[in-house]
Amino acid sequence: MPRPHDSGCTPVSGAEDLGTHVRYAGQPIIDRTGRVVATELLFRWNARDGEVGPELGGYGTAAVLSNALIDAELLTRTPAAEHPLGDLLINMDARTLMSPIAETVTPDIGVIEVLETVSVDEALTRRLRELHGRGYRFALDDVQRLDDPRWALAPWVQFAKVDVADLDGGRLSALIRQAHRLGLSVIAEKIEDEATLVRVRDAGADYFQGYAIARPTTTAVAALPGCDPRVIGQLMALARAGVEASSLAMLAGRHPAVVVRLMRIQALHAPQTIVQAETMEEVLEALPRALLMGWLTVLNLAATHGRDADLASQLREELAMGRRRLREAASGQSQRALDRAAFFLCQQLLRMRLKPPSMSPVPAAEVTRLPTPAATLADTQGLAAA
Repeated sequence: MPRPHDSGCTPVSGAEDLGTHVRYAGQPIIDRTGRVVATELLFRWNARDGEVGPELGGYGTAAVLSNALIDAELLTRTPAAEHPLGDLLINMDARTLMSPIAETVTPDIGVIEVLETVSVDEALTRRLRELHGRGYRFALDDVQRLDDPRWALAPWVQFAKVDVADLDGGRLSALIRQAHRLGLSVIAEKIEDEATLVRVRDAGADYFQGYAIARPTTTAVAALPGCDPRVIGQLMALARAGVEASSLAMLAGRHPAVVVRLMRIQALHAPQTIVQAETMEEVLEALPRALLMGWLTVLNLAATHGRDADLASQLREELAMGRRRLREAASGQSQRALDRAAFFLCQQLLRMRLKPPSMSPVPAAEVTRLPTPAATLADTQGLAAA
């Protein structure tokens, strides 16, 4: 059946949920020395190759985040020295920017790309200003015009991605000058050949992306079992109402498909708390409420599918049986001791039943210049002016 969606998202057919794998793509961005400083994450249909457009809205963003960062554990499992990624760039339309999903692309993860479809208004400006005040970073995507209304967002934006396709030398130079005058570094995108790469370098661009550097690599990874949409919906309502972590843990802790995702979100945003977290409540306490709401919104859109429904059911039943046995044997034990034992049991079940993600390129990238180690956009922010 179609997954839940809001009016800002395109309904997704059930065929997307039938396969055993989920997919995403990535395309590297290099600096003027040839180092990989960032990777743009791109949406890919799970069930087929097909066109991707802005009408996907929040579902497209949520699927990229869930598939790459949770199912594939892209940032927490892959050794950076083997696969340089740098900052991740994630596309968002206006509705997604205004939603809790924007909270998930924290400054340590990467940069939010403000799509060309975004209309600038007071509410959006206020949202960017508030996120920028907390360290969030932004790039204007697909800039091709000097009169683009999104230039008004420059005080809270760090990068302008200039679409160099069909730009003559005069317009290209003017756009780069305008971006630099406003304090933005320039990422030249859609560089299709070596001649264009030389041209944009000479025009003063700071970073470079396109087929002349590397084609996008599509990766398929074994999907985690789907979450029960009712459980995710209940968690969202409770978290929005300000319910304490202990109450959220009572609900989430009974559903291993939810537990594994929350643990991976903790590893992504609060790895320093993993050793100390002995209960589901402590996992939830490690996540700021706005961040938790953002990820629950992502899961509601992209993880409430029917994959491995039998496994999800088996895990729930085994955990429920184990929890009953713990209670029966708990004579005189505290509630915290029971919670700790139940969380440990759930972790053990997940380790036994879930296979670690094995990522398969579809196909391998055609990379021409990807030296290591990776830097980050922040590390090389002053490069063009140096």
